Amino acid sequence: MILNKKGDISQPFTYLFGIIAGALILIFLIYFAKGHVNIQSLKSSQESAFYFDETLTLLTAGEDVYKEISTPIKRNYEISCNNLVVEKSKPAKLNSIVFSPNKLTSQKIAVYSKSVLFPFKISNIFIISEPSKRYLFVFDDTTKELVESFKSDIRIKLPSIFNFQLISKQNLLSSLNELTSQKITRLVIFAHFNNQELAKLSQKFKDILIVNYNEGTGTLKYLPSSEDSTFFSLPLLYGAIFSEDHKSYECSRDLLLNKLKLLSKLYNQKASLLSNPSCPYQQASAILNTLDTTNLESLKSFYNSLEQVNTILAGGNCAPLY
Repeated sequence: MILNKKGDISQPFTYLFGIIAGALILIFLIYFAKGHVNIQSLKSSQESAFYFDETLTLLTAGEDVYKEISTPIKRNYEISCNNLVVEKSKPAKLNSIVFSPNKLTSQKIAVYSKSVLFPFKISNIFIISEPSKRYLFVFDDTTKELVESFKSDIRIKLPSIFNFQLISKQNLLSSLNELTSQKITRLVIFAHFNNQELAKLSQKFKDILIVNYNEGTGTLKYLPSSEDSTFFSLPLLYGAIFSEDHKSYECSRDLLLNKLKLLSKLYNQKASLLSNPSCPYQQASAILNTLDTTNLESLKSFYNSLEQVNTILAGGNCAPLY
C-alpha cells in the first residue's frame, strides 16, 4: 500500500515537472526567436545605413545629381549634421555634408547632390527630403521673379518628391484658415512682412524660414528662433530650406566652411609653387590669406577678388590657379 501511495503521489509531480520543463523550453525558444529577429533587424538597419552612406559617396562624382534611396519597407532615418541612425542601428558617421530634416520615415528618400563653387569647387552637398514634407515659398511683388527663378532651377533638377509650391503673400494671408488645415512642413518667406503679420503667421504655422536674398548670398532666420544664419551660395540656400532648423543648418554649413579653409591653404601653397614674376600669383596668395569665414561681406570680397585674379591668369600665359 505504501509503495502504491508513493507511486500515486509521484505521478502528479512527474506531470508537473513535464509542464514546467515544457514551459521553460517554450520561453527559451520564444526568447531565442525574438533575439534572432532583433539581430536580423539590427543587421538590416546597419546595412541600410551603410548603403545610404555609400550612395552619397558615389554621387560626389557629379555636379547636379538626383537619386532615390528605396527600401522594401518603411525605414526611420535620424540625421543630425553628419550622423545617421537607421531604425536602431548604431550611429554612423557620414562622410558627406548633408542638409536634411532630422527625422524621415519613408520607403523612398530623395537625395540631391550639388557642387558648391566658391570660386573653386569646395565639395558636393546633399539635400535630402521625402514626399510627406511640404514647403510653401512665399513671394511678394518685389521677389516674384526671383522665387519663380528658384522654382524653375529646382524643378528642372528635382522631381516632385521635393514637394514645394509657390504662393503670393496676398493669397497666403487671405487663405490662412484653409492652409492651416493642410500639412505644411515649412513656410519659406521671400517677402516682406511686418511684425504684426509675422505674429499672425507664427500662430498658424510652427515652422517659418525668413530669407533675405542678395545676389547669391544673404541671411536666414528660422522662427521662432531669434538667431540669424548666413548663406554664401545658392546651393546653401537650398540646403537651408530643407534643413531641420538653425542648429542643423549651421552645423552642416560649418563643415563646408572648414573645407573651404583647408582648400584655401592648399591653393595658397600651389600659388607659391607656381610663383612667376610675370604672373599675379603673389596677388592670389595675398587674397587666399585674407579668408574670413565669419563675415559675409568678407566672403563676397574673397570670391570676387580671387575670381578676378584667376581670370587674369587664365587669359595670359600663366597657368590658372583652379
